Amino acid sequence: MVSVALTAPKRRVLRRIWLTVIVLPATAALLPAQTLVVGTGDPQIDVPAVQAAVDQGGAVVLKGSFSFDMLPTKPSGSGYGRMVTVSQPVAISGEPDENGELPVIQGGFVPFFVQAPGSRIAIERLHFVRSAGVAIWVYAAGGLVIAGCRLEGVEPSAEFASYYSAVVPFAGAILVGSNPVPPKAGQDEQAENNTGTFSIYRNDIDVGGTAADATAGVVVFGVGTSPDYEVDVYITGNTIRNVTERVFSINTIGGRVYIERNIITTGTLSAPSNGVTPDAINIVGAGAYLIAHNTIISEWATGAGILVQGNPGLSEANAVIVDNVLTMPASKGAIFGGNSGGIIIQGFAQRNAVLNNRICGRGRAALVVGLKGAGIPGSNTFVGNDFSGFTSSQADLLVDAGVSNTVVVGAPSKVEDHGVGTVVVPMQ
Repeated sequence: MVSVALTAPKRRVLRRIWLTVIVLPATAALLPAQTLVVGTGDPQIDVPAVQAAVDQGGAVVLKGSFSFDMLPTKPSGSGYGRMVTVSQPVAISGEPDENGELPVIQGGFVPFFVQAPGSRIAIERLHFVRSAGVAIWVYAAGGLVIAGCRLEGVEPSAEFASYYSAVVPFAGAILVGSNPVPPKAGQDEQAENNTGTFSIYRNDIDVGGTAADATAGVVVFGVGTSPDYEVDVYITGNTIRNVTERVFSINTIGGRVYIERNIITTGTLSAPSNGVTPDAINIVGAGAYLIAHNTIISEWATGAGILVQGNPGLSEANAVIVDNVLTMPASKGAIFGGNSGGIIIQGFAQRNAVLNNRICGRGRAALVVGLKGAGIPGSNTFVGNDFSGFTSSQADLLVDAGVSNTVVVGAPSKVEDHGVGTVVVPMQ
């Protein structure tokens, strides 16, 4: 193990770093060196110490309480501020204290910015408190694990909103992608910067936010390209709550995305000021998607539980949405917006399969197949979905005008069909 011992008076820049090398037995000689960094609570010491450790690569172990509460840096040639830049293969993990509490990273604008093309990165067992902008931004990596972390109260930031082209202060828990702006056809996403397997799992995320600002949970924009630089993205087993815009926002993926066994509670506040709808799971554009076994409590009267959409030049097809449980506990007098729905398929979205989901509560509709601008969905299939515990203000199943070849197996009690070639088959 390599141990970093830190001694410096409070509020002074780090003066000395001593490295103590422990000679390992021959059987352990091939194990990567470990660097231990102990937090002091002084950002002038903690931030440089963590940066020095991750610059060595290998395994970095953090212990204690760290303060990142200081002004961010912008390296030459970059327009994005951050506290610590991860630029080579490294596994950063936290060592719990004697009470089992994770090491704390307090404050800081983008505490970890990963810019390590082709490198595998792991960030595990850390507790981020009041990060600003976004807690972890993966700009480029050749494989990623973010696991067992706790993210508590991400602070909306006007600076981060300017990166995101948002009009109100914005924050997110985790961002993966070289361009924080939602992808558009013909836009350079530098998607080849992120390749390999990305796993975001078993994290506990409480984002926060108010109706005056916008917050998101996990955002993955424009990563991977087919067939040469594909990705596999796993977002599994996370618990996430209190988001004002989109909980999972996934847009234009060159590869496969698995969103499974997450527990989502949106909270009641929504901030539509950025011109987007609040959705628990929002899928847009290319990619092969499996959305399965998630538990979603969508408390917005204006938002969707799961929304799958294709945009002009970024069509979407063949998603499988199966065995999810969605609860929409709107109050009896709630006024439902045009985006209120359990599962919504819209725009340039084709050949999606919605199977064996259970939708409970109240809303405009349980299932919607809808237009979005010039986008007309087609050939979408709904089989065995249960909305016996759902009360709709408009219809259990709503099919917009011009939507083609929708197949529904298992007849809902209230159907509003304006589509072409819709087939509804009762289940015996």
